[in-house]
Amino acid sequence: MLTSVSNDVNAVVRRSYDSSHEMFTDLSYVKGAWVLRMLRSELGEDLFRRCIKTYLDRHACGNVVSEDLRAVIEELSGRSYDQFFDQWLYHAHYPELEITYNWDESTRLAKLSVRQTEQLSQNILLFKFPLAVRFKGKFGAVDRQMQVSAKEEDFYFPLDSAPKIVRVDPGCEVLSRTRLNLPNGMLFAQLEDKDDALGRIVAIEQLADKKDKETVIGLNRVLNDDAFPWARIEASRALRAIHSDEALAALLGAIKQSDARVRRQVVDDISGFYRDTAYDSARQTLESEKNPDILSAALHGVGGYAKPEVLDTLLTFLHSESFRNQLAVAAIGAMRLQDSPAYIAPLRETLASRENDFTSFGFAEGLRVLGYLARNEEKKDVVRDFLLGYVNHKKLTIRLASMNALGVLGDPAAIAVLEKFSTATKESPQRTAAERAVAELRAGRKPVDDFKNLRKELDELKKQTDAKRGVTAAPPSRKKPATASPKSAEK
Repeated sequence: MLTSVSNDVNAVVRRSYDSSHEMFTDLSYVKGAWVLRMLRSELGEDLFRRCIKTYLDRHACGNVVSEDLRAVIEELSGRSYDQFFDQWLYHAHYPELEITYNWDESTRLAKLSVRQTEQLSQNILLFKFPLAVRFKGKFGAVDRQMQVSAKEEDFYFPLDSAPKIVRVDPGCEVLSRTRLNLPNGMLFAQLEDKDDALGRIVAIEQLADKKDKETVIGLNRVLNDDAFPWARIEASRALRAIHSDEALAALLGAIKQSDARVRRQVVDDISGFYRDTAYDSARQTLESEKNPDILSAALHGVGGYAKPEVLDTLLTFLHSESFRNQLAVAAIGAMRLQDSPAYIAPLRETLASRENDFTSFGFAEGLRVLGYLARNEEKKDVVRDFLLGYVNHKKLTIRLASMNALGVLGDPAAIAVLEKFSTATKESPQRTAAERAVAELRAGRKPVDDFKNLRKELDELKKQTDAKRGVTAAPPSRKKPATASPKSAEK
């Protein structure tokens, strides 16, 4: 199953960190949850619960380390879990699997070739783990298991007939990034399997790489008829990825979804197309929809079009009232897409008069967008002074956003104020934000001592002056006089 763990270059259990905060990441939570799920799969539900209960009772109100859990599991299971803890907790990453399937009719053997493609290193070892596989066909459903342990290996399974569906890790019990290469016919059969919602999603993800009309028709059927909302959501995303005219037509025809989550996804995916029909659909959604999440997606959609009526639409929603000012924040995001100075004054006035209507994050986004919109303006003093008014705000989120916006704005006049924060003796998010903003401002400002650029500009100016005077430049002398007084040089 595709993993959502992002910071996988470090082990879950390690002592090589600069700050204790580094230990409270998705390694501890997301990957930690995956490890517990794999333990439950290997131990079985009853034994897993007994191990966890014993572990909690034995170490109640005390300090523990990972080895304490391993000791309890080995005690109650009678099996060694040294390798399990070593590869999943004390080393980094996860298996990346490329799997191919073949059927031999003469021997009636299904062959799965498994290849581990993760980049091995001192901290990332070759993984050894059990991997389940399920075959479905005229014979029913058959579950088997592969013991993966090598870089590349083949597994053979005798079956009564060729399977229609092959599912690797059907219970989503192994932390891995797996790609099973199957022919379209098997993917379409998997797409129609009403008993396997997860299998349908896996098939949809693989079909997103196809561009043929048959795939679009199959995904369109899922989008309109599948009983599982998340399958319909994935079908919508896949159609956006295919990005053909037929895919857009399928999305436009499926916009009236009963489930608001699916409807929002469809509206968002339609906004990924640059077509008049996509724009018209977003406009219709803004007129008929009531759900603020879906309206926000439609606002993002119209933000990508340079049409004259978009200005009035975004300003209307900027001044609207909604829960936590969600629609105004969505309009601000669309203004960033428009990147027009026409929004600078209305946005600044709204932020000044309605600060209390925004959440901290929503107001912070408004400050950042304001700095972005004004970055190319010749006169930036009004926006600069407005942003400087929030560098001492009581809320850290807003203070950081104002400094970030000042860096994007590109007005060197803000450096003096920001340096008061960047030179603070104590490390803090505020100091980091100020340092970054000052660095951006200095990088954007043309250095007065850049001799190379200054010399080039002077040479160009001299050529222009000589041209106006009708003076022809003499070729440079290869030999410099041995003695040249200032007076003779002038002559």
